[in-house]
Amino acid sequence: MDQRPLSSRDLLKEWAAGKFRKVYYLMGQPDEVKDAVAELKLRFKADAFNLGEFTKETDAASAAVSDALTQPMFADRRLVIVGHPKIAKADPEPFVEYLKDPLATTTLVIASDDRKPGAKDKIAALAFQHGAVCVFYALRDYEARGRLVEEARKLGKSLDPDAAEFLVEEAGLDGHILRQELEKAALFVGAEKSITRSDLLACLGYSRGADPYLLSRHIGQRDLKRCLSHLKAVFSSGRAEDHVFQLLAQMRNAVSKQLRAKRMLRRGADEDAVLEEVAVARKKLYEGFLQWLAPLSEARLKRDLGLCLRAEADLKSKTWLDARQETERLVVELCRSRPA
Repeated sequence: MDQRPLSSRDLLKEWAAGKFRKVYYLMGQPDEVKDAVAELKLRFKADAFNLGEFTKETDAASAAVSDALTQPMFADRRLVIVGHPKIAKADPEPFVEYLKDPLATTTLVIASDDRKPGAKDKIAALAFQHGAVCVFYALRDYEARGRLVEEARKLGKSLDPDAAEFLVEEAGLDGHILRQELEKAALFVGAEKSITRSDLLACLGYSRGADPYLLSRHIGQRDLKRCLSHLKAVFSSGRAEDHVFQLLAQMRNAVSKQLRAKRMLRRGADEDAVLEEVAVARKKLYEGFLQWLAPLSEARLKRDLGLCLRAEADLKSKTWLDARQETERLVVELCRSRPA
């Protein structure tokens, strides 16, 4: 039995071809998992009689399994989606029992917030046996650029290479956010067939001559004064909520590049190869990149990346937080000379 997770690309190809397995166990990047579920619903074309969705944390696992055991009505297959990851995590046994002999006419989708299948994960073991496990990993720079070009083509547009590079730098590596920004840009250019870097600058609200990459450089250098000055200028141009996730993505992207570079250098990689891998070679913005790394330990960078991810998650889930205040607090933490 093959226990290698299915790639997200192969999964989408499978659905596009009209092939649906008895079970899919989806894990990894939450927004990517949500997008995959939306794509499956689109491809499956289940009507209201043959679609069961369980998206609340309080939904019962037993109810989802009961739905999965229901025969389809005037259709070949039934689709049951367990969209909230805490449903299966809180009560896995009903799913384990069901997956020992899943109904052939049901496609059951179970979402998980785990990063990968664990050795003792019974649901994963049975999903490998009767269907597929798919892990949605964080994109690499070149993967994100390639996906943007492909998504633009689906929208009937061509995306200039420097525009794709700019969008990744600006919005980070979250495929869900990248797709949203690309869709906005496609609407912005209207009937034009191509999307350029200038189009993106205008669409994202940058004034002519403004450098949207400056925050990446200031964070890379851990320059608190310039970071706060940059934030003040950005926030003064509109509501904090309109800018905060772009800013957080830039900070996360800058720290992520530094951590990857630090790890490569520890393993003995050539400096030029490191600069190419993290996509900073030949960019004036990142001049001095390796020197910025010198005072930063790998442990410090892991801590900094964790702070970025936590701030982003908090602002998405805790709507009462002040976006500007939380962003400025993150910058102060990232720029501390001696982290607490």
